[in-house]
Amino acid sequence: MWVNPAGLARYEEASLHLDLSVVDPGAAGRLRQLTLGVNSRGLAFGYQRDVFADGGRGHTYRVGFAAGHAGLAAGVAAALYRGATTGTGWDLGLLYDWTPSVSLAGVVQNVGRPNVRGTTLPVTYVPGATLHLLGARAALSASSRLTSAGVVGYSLGARARFTDAPQLPLALLARIDTDRALHGAGFAFGLSLGAQDFAGLLATAPGNLGRIDAVDLYGVSTRRFRPGRILRD
Repeated sequence: MWVNPAGLARYEEASLHLDLSVVDPGAAGRLRQLTLGVNSRGLAFGYQRDVFADGGRGHTYRVGFAAGHAGLAAGVAAALYRGATTGTGWDLGLLYDWTPSVSLAGVVQNVGRPNVRGTTLPVTYVPGATLHLLGARAALSASSRLTSAGVVGYSLGARARFTDAPQLPLALLARIDTDRALHGAGFAFGLSLGAQDFAGLLATAPGNLGRIDAVDLYGVSTRRFRPGRILRD
């Protein structure tokens, strides 16, 4: 729901999600963001609380819905921004399983150009593709971000799941964000433990990799109503 609302239709499931983000981890660390979410059969609700450096607070309430059939899913999400702002924006998303190994996606973000804390968020287009490998145990993905002013940047990601030890399933992920000239703008590295119920840790670093600027601790609990992806039904 927070990235591509069409993803809500990938599985027929119910899930709960919690994410805590801490900036400057260590003795000077402070909570920057709290995110909660619940999803059931493609209908999802979420809440995000931001704590800004100047002490201000921001609140985002989000609702999304998606449906899919025969390899294609479409979704929509509305975001209400509160806390020194009253902006409202919309995201529209598509997800298509072109082949069993290749998925294509597209999102139009900030439809309505909401004004958030004095900044008008531009309409942003995010096309992307994912290549599934080793029976979906690994994946490579790429996406770009574009506005009316041109390309903003690119993202490249990889993830892998190790399921040989079913008592302790492990997943690893990595992502690099770049500017339009492909200069590194940010890196993320993480791991998670578990299958339907799992917890993970994600560390992010700026473009120079000189330090870890934020750490995310997250957990997800999922119950699938039937196995497999529903996009192929």
